[in-house]
Amino acid sequence: MDSKIPFTSYDFWAYLSAGFLLLFVGDYVIGAHMFSRTSWTLVQGVVAVSAAYAVGQLVASASAWMFERGLVGRWLGYPRNVLFGNARASRWLRRALPGYFHALPDETRRAALARARAAGIDDAGEALFWAAYGHARSSPVVMGRLDNFLNLYGFCRNTALVAFLDAGLLVAHYQWGGGSSKDVYFAGVAIVAGAGLLLRYLKFFRHFAVELFTAYAVADGSAPR
Repeated sequence: MDSKIPFTSYDFWAYLSAGFLLLFVGDYVIGAHMFSRTSWTLVQGVVAVSAAYAVGQLVASASAWMFERGLVGRWLGYPRNVLFGNARASRWLRRALPGYFHALPDETRRAALARARAAGIDDAGEALFWAAYGHARSSPVVMGRLDNFLNLYGFCRNTALVAFLDAGLLVAHYQWGGGSSKDVYFAGVAIVAGAGLLLRYLKFFRHFAVELFTAYAVADGSAPR
């Protein structure tokens, strides 16, 4: 993003957007109407952005724990393992998400592992991931693509959690806060959106690893151009 703006693109997509979406619905539920105003003073804008950024950071921590370490780490398996044919998920999960569990071509896997063995790494896993990432940092082209995927999967992961939280807030408002039937409708929309964003998160999380390992595999010993 512009150097005059004190936020990176990841800050905007992963933190600010998620924070604003959660605060907006929370503001509606409690009836404060602070985020639906048509005009803002400079101080109000700074406070709103700061609050959204702080909330977005908390959302990111929670979504990383729930989706990255929980859903992916415990149930599906990290792409760094799945792409090399080391999926440990149950059969029904593999059938439900065939795209996520599709491994790299055999030739690509062999090339990446051969390069890793030259660096003293014997098998796929976290060590190979960091070796590939360290190599990718020498290529602006590869790092640019990785940053794009990072922004995309960070946005989808965090916003998916916010959508589920917003759905809960809207249902609670309908049940106990005197809300209307529209709250239930929008809660349903939020749940569908959250599920869709969760699937997109898995897609982009996998694409990040695909780009990383493919660039590492096809490298000829020098930095990729």
